[in-house]
Amino acid sequence: MKNEENESDSNVPYSRMGAFDSSGSLESRDRSDPRHHQDPRTTESVQDHQGSDNRQRSQRTNSTNDSDLISEPVMDEVEADEIISAAEGFGSGARRGSTQSTTDKQQVVYGKTTTATRTAQQQQQQATIRMLSIRLLLVNLLANFLMFAIAGFITYHCFNKATVLFSWHPTFMSIGYFILMSQAVLTLSGANLLTYRQHQKTRVLIHWLLQALAGILITIAFVCIFLNKVRMEKKHFQTTHAIVGLITVILTLASIGGGIFTKYGYQLRHLVRPIYSKIMHGVAGTVTYIMGSATIALGVYSQWFQEDNNGQVRLALLIGIIAVTLYVIVNPIAATISRTKTALRSTL
Repeated sequence: MKNEENESDSNVPYSRMGAFDSSGSLESRDRSDPRHHQDPRTTESVQDHQGSDNRQRSQRTNSTNDSDLISEPVMDEVEADEIISAAEGFGSGARRGSTQSTTDKQQVVYGKTTTATRTAQQQQQQATIRMLSIRLLLVNLLANFLMFAIAGFITYHCFNKATVLFSWHPTFMSIGYFILMSQAVLTLSGANLLTYRQHQKTRVLIHWLLQALAGILITIAFVCIFLNKVRMEKKHFQTTHAIVGLITVILTLASIGGGIFTKYGYQLRHLVRPIYSKIMHGVAGTVTYIMGSATIALGVYSQWFQEDNNGQVRLALLIGIIAVTLYVIVNPIAATISRTKTALRSTL
C-alpha cells in the first residue's frame, strides 16, 4: 500500500504548484503529513534540484523509482519540486524586475545625458558659427578693403594728371578683375559676407550678373588699349604685361563660355556630365583669376606706373594683390578638388 501511495503521489500533475494560496495551505498540509520529517537523502536531493531543470527531472524520476527502498518517505518529491520551483520562479521574477528597473533607470539617466550632450553640442556649434561669422566678417572686410583700395588707387593714378583714352584701360581692368570678378567668385563659394546667407540659386544669379558686368568692362578696357595703340601708332603686345594680358582676356572669354555651358549642364548632359563641366569651369575660372591678378601686378611694375610711384608703394600694392588673390581662390580650389574626387569615385 505504501508503494501504491508513493506512486499515486508521484503522479500528481506539475501544475499542482499553483494550487496553494497565499495563506500557506500547502505548508500546513505538509506539516500534518506524517512524511514531513525529511530523510537526509531526500534533503540532499532537494538541494540538488536547484541546479537546472533537466537535473531536477532526472532526480525526481530517480527518487520516484527508488521510493520502494525508502521505508517511510518524509516528503513527496513532486511537492518538493513545487516548492523549489516556486522559490526559483519568485527569485527569477525578482531578478527580472530588478534588471528591468535598473534598465529603466539607466535609460532615464542615459536619456538625460544624451539630451544634455546634444544641448552642449548645439551650444558649441552655435558658438563656433558665431566665431566663424566674426572671423568671416573681419577677413571679408579686410579683403574688400584691399580690393577697393588697390582698384581705387590705380583709378586715381589714371585720372590724376589727365583723362585720355588710355586712362580707361587700367580703370576698367582693375575694377573688372579685382572687384567684380573677386566678388563674383566669393559669392558663389559662399565666402562673401553680403551673400553667404542667400540661397544657392540666388548666389548663382549674383555670380552671373557680376561676371557678365566684369566681362563687359574687361572687353571695353581691351578695346581702349587697342585703339590707343593704333592712335599712338605703336606696336601691339610688345611687353610682358601686354602678352599676359592678352592671354588673360582670351581665358576670360573661354571661362565665360564655360560658365554658360555649366549653367545649362543638365540640358547638355548628353554631351558632358554636369560634374565634369563644373570641374572644367572651376579650373578655368581659377586660372583666369590668377592670370588677371598677375596682369594687374605686372601693370603696377610697368614703366607707366613707375613714373609717379616709388618701390615701397609698388611693393605694398603687390602684397595686397597677392593677399586678395589667395583669399579668393581658396574655396574654388577646394570645391574643384572635392568634385574631382567625386567624379573619380563614380567613374572607377
